[in-house]
Amino acid sequence: MNRLKLALPPASVRSRLAVALILALGTQTVTYEVSAQAPNTAAWATTQTRVAATGNAAFGGLAADQESVSITVTLKLRSKDVLDSFIRELHRPGSPAYHQFLSSAQTTATFAPTEQQAQAVVDYLRQQGYTNVRIAPNRMLVTADGTVGNARSAFRTQIGHFSRDGRAGIANILDVQVPTALSDTVDRVLGLQTLDHAQTLSWHGRMQPVATSNPRPGYHIVTSPDGNPNAHGYYPQEFATVYDAGSAAAATNTTAAIIGWGSMTNSVNDLAQMESGQGLAAVPTQVVILGGDNGDDSGQGEWGMDAQAIVGISGGVQKLIFYTAGGAEDQGLMLQTINRVVSDNAARVTNMSWGWPGCEDSSTGWADSAFELGIAQGQTFSAASGDNGAYSCGASSNGSYGTTLGVGYPASSPYVVTVGGTTLNTSTADGYISESSWAYSGGGISAHEAKPTWQSAVSGSYRQLPDLAFDADWTNTPIVAYFTASSGSGIPSSGYYTNGGTSLASPLFVGAWARLETANSNALGFAPPSLYAYASTFPFHDVTTGSNGHYAAAAGRDDATGWGSFDIQAAKAFIAANPGFISGGSGGATHLGMTWTSFFPANTAGLVHVGNDSTTNPYSGDTATGTALPIMCVSVGSNALPAGITTDYYDGWTGGTVAFTGATPGSQLTSRAVADGKCASAFGSGWRMAEFHDGGGGWSYWSYGKTPGGLGRFWVAINDQPANPWNTTTGKAMTWTGRTSTVIHVGRDSTTNPYNGDTPPSASLPILCIDVTGSALPAGITTDSSDGWASGNLAFTGAVQGSQLTSRTVADGKCSATFGSGWRMAEFHDGGGGWSYWGYGAIPAGTTRFWTAINDQPANPWN
Repeated sequence: MNRLKLALPPASVRSRLAVALILALGTQTVTYEVSAQAPNTAAWATTQTRVAATGNAAFGGLAADQESVSITVTLKLRSKDVLDSFIRELHRPGSPAYHQFLSSAQTTATFAPTEQQAQAVVDYLRQQGYTNVRIAPNRMLVTADGTVGNARSAFRTQIGHFSRDGRAGIANILDVQVPTALSDTVDRVLGLQTLDHAQTLSWHGRMQPVATSNPRPGYHIVTSPDGNPNAHGYYPQEFATVYDAGSAAAATNTTAAIIGWGSMTNSVNDLAQMESGQGLAAVPTQVVILGGDNGDDSGQGEWGMDAQAIVGISGGVQKLIFYTAGGAEDQGLMLQTINRVVSDNAARVTNMSWGWPGCEDSSTGWADSAFELGIAQGQTFSAASGDNGAYSCGASSNGSYGTTLGVGYPASSPYVVTVGGTTLNTSTADGYISESSWAYSGGGISAHEAKPTWQSAVSGSYRQLPDLAFDADWTNTPIVAYFTASSGSGIPSSGYYTNGGTSLASPLFVGAWARLETANSNALGFAPPSLYAYASTFPFHDVTTGSNGHYAAAAGRDDATGWGSFDIQAAKAFIAANPGFISGGSGGATHLGMTWTSFFPANTAGLVHVGNDSTTNPYSGDTATGTALPIMCVSVGSNALPAGITTDYYDGWTGGTVAFTGATPGSQLTSRAVADGKCASAFGSGWRMAEFHDGGGGWSYWSYGKTPGGLGRFWVAINDQPANPWNTTTGKAMTWTGRTSTVIHVGRDSTTNPYNGDTPPSASLPILCIDVTGSALPAGITTDSSDGWASGNLAFTGAVQGSQLTSRTVADGKCSATFGSGWRMAEFHDGGGGWSYWGYGAIPAGTTRFWTAINDQPANPWN
């Protein structure tokens, strides 16, 4: 019997704690010795790091306070909803954001936590006794070294020792909490669970070619692990023939990467040996180590195969970067490695031939924020789907079925392309004939990750995988790769060996995609939106035979092989003939206007609540302009807010009345004036088309009026986004609004748009100028990460036409010419974060909007 000594919460919540501990410790017999009552829980908030999954694990007692534990604190994205919208716009033809990938500096400045938020986490960890506390370059992670005692105190958790399947580790047996002051910043705390770790998704065995008795070029009989006399192996460069690279140039202008762990020394050497032995040009390589290199080369058979597959099918990349988590493959170090790929932003496409054993659990999603930032930068991460078919839950090893349907992570992430496995059928000269589903191709439906927008045509609400499939069959159609002798990786002597698994399929996609990136000036960006949008005509090899133990391959997309593989040369030609593919769009879709829906259409109090539905899209629109819908009209008044109605920034009050015209085709609304005229004709002077922000903020608002019976959707305008029926894509620059005070407060209004802009440069507005003096924050002013202090003076020029501001230098010059040396154009982030800030000065009477700069987005008058 193991005795736990725990500080328990008040009795009202002890039963829930007991349940959590019972679930965490399984069938172990445990008694509790209560030492003291825990502090009040009101000052603490639970993070996304919940009780670790320790099913079927043996409990070995509580970890001692002095035991060392390093942690990785993951921080929340800032303005994730804006990032989601930006990514949608990034892949929409005609959008001002189309194809405008961001730099790592831009994603950090716009979407990462602020310096102040990250520093607050650092300060807290140091107060709790942590050492070597570091902030990642893009401020998405804070790492630190400490002890179990530090973790217990800092995160109100408890940590135990466990063992399972021959591996020992620690796991948190209570949810992880942080002070409420950090709850808006901290997402997860990784490193408190080391029982589970990443595993590679491959197998290797000794190759024995029979070239003398089978002289046919490009055909290699190999010894199969199950004795198959017809096993057919492929040297890395032969996959370029199998998947028909043809005239598609080698990927020599595209950098690719591999994420793994342990030593990469042998794997880099193995690549060089293969290149030399097969007469291929040497590819430049780089190794980036996180967490230190302990010399562990047990993953050599994986990383060497990944590298050789990428180089072979791509014809050679500009550079191949090996990112390694050093000597550990736990979630914390693996996330540090993924995040480094994102912050470096050097690789256009990155391979991950590994996954967490078994199936998803409560920790699923731990790398999603990093992956999503990568998409904003135009990066594609590729994940192997798994080697347990449809049954990843409870599988004992690669190449076996578990007990329950399930998928693994990171394959289930909606921010990666997931690659399943096939068995190849080729001619004796490596000509492609067909593929069938490999029996162990990972695939199925996520239990945790929501379906991404680019899978909208797929049934259900959750992410389905794989997206694609390439050769993976280690028994019948393996790769033939070179490996240096190593006892750590079980390779008895140097030479060529067979290997496979979805760990082969994923790097084959990476190399093929790298060729297409080079052919398109590295402008393709994240792969899935385009591949799904053009699936009906893209040159896929549709796999229609075989299964993964539960899901059968079938015409179109399926959960065994996705859309299948593709012909590289044909894909290159297809993209050239379909320019919209680069944006992930539909290549000439009907222009869409924005609409709203209504709630409570039969409200007897004479009130109507409109907007705030999942379909409304102010960025790309949601309804074809050929559709006939009523126009929502508004007469804005000064009526008081009715009793019982609650408003906030997103859900306002118009102070007036809304009404609805008869059905009107959107194509008739050729301008805002035309739309306003239809409202005035229907309801009288003062009536106009309702606008998205009429309630004072956005998304939805209350008003007097009723929606007609049966009315579902209606036309509504959006002033600061392109989704209006009359939209034409014109250059716009960003402006801000202000509120007069003895101290100026500028910014943070619903119209400001740093991505698409909100004001044509033909407009004449004052320039907001700034002289940063380092002045102290005035008493009574409260700041935060979004609402800062400019540390100086603000002033306004006279009206200047935006078209005159041909560069930042010109704009700065107008400020210094007006106010003196040191004055320049004010910038969106001058307050230390974004959105708004305070500064000394006064806003001239009648000034409502003014020009301001944005350093990390396109919306400047000179853009």
